[in-house]
Amino acid sequence: MQRFPSHAPGLMPDSAQNAHFPTTQWTLISRLRSKDDAVSSRALDELCAQYHYPLYCYIRRRGLDHHDAQDVLHDFLAKLIRLESFQTAEEEKGRLRGFLGTALSRFLSSWHVSQSKSAHDVSLDEELDLAAAEQRFQRERLSDDETPERLFERKWAHELIRHVLRRMKREHAARGKQALFDALKPVLLDGGSLRGHDHEAIAASLGMSPGSLRVALTRLLASFRDMLREEVAETVADKAEIEDEITHLMKAFERA
Repeated sequence: MQRFPSHAPGLMPDSAQNAHFPTTQWTLISRLRSKDDAVSSRALDELCAQYHYPLYCYIRRRGLDHHDAQDVLHDFLAKLIRLESFQTAEEEKGRLRGFLGTALSRFLSSWHVSQSKSAHDVSLDEELDLAAAEQRFQRERLSDDETPERLFERKWAHELIRHVLRRMKREHAARGKQALFDALKPVLLDGGSLRGHDHEAIAASLGMSPGSLRVALTRLLASFRDMLREEVAETVADKAEIEDEITHLMKAFERA
């Protein structure tokens, strides 16, 4: 099981970290609600690219086959566009995850397979690779008691972590430190502790001393935590909800 540290060594206290986040943030929720069509459209593209798989998993777990799930997801996203639903995204204290889960559940209750696609759905075909989503879904190891809601939350957390790790890899590569990131990523995925890992061999492979490796790991953990906070901040309406949302998502991520 992959684990992530809830309190990584070397991190600043919450009061210091909060200083990085202004009272009013231009979050993903804010951009989705924007009256500027270009801004809201880019935000919707971002949402689709990052979170369509958790939505797809939720629909499949509700018992629909791939083709029906594909139609539902297209129609659901098109409805969000047409009705400007994000203008009133207040469920779950303004958290995007809660709003989408609630909205999709309500949509499924009234959806019919015979519904025709709108013009918006055609453009969404270019954004979503649902064939790949189905291939991923078939590889999932789902327990009999895994509800659609629990699966949705777990996959939401997975996609968030995947996004953070991709971002960290790009930034380390840009600084010429991708080898360091690649070597320490398994440690990060294992909870951030070198226990159980041959840290001397890892350090030697990077031309570092064991002490320098520990310092690098501490910095990596701090970077992960900061980026995770930044990404979660994009999906909540109030910065006071960031830590609670992180705790919730980490529990969902680690749930067997």
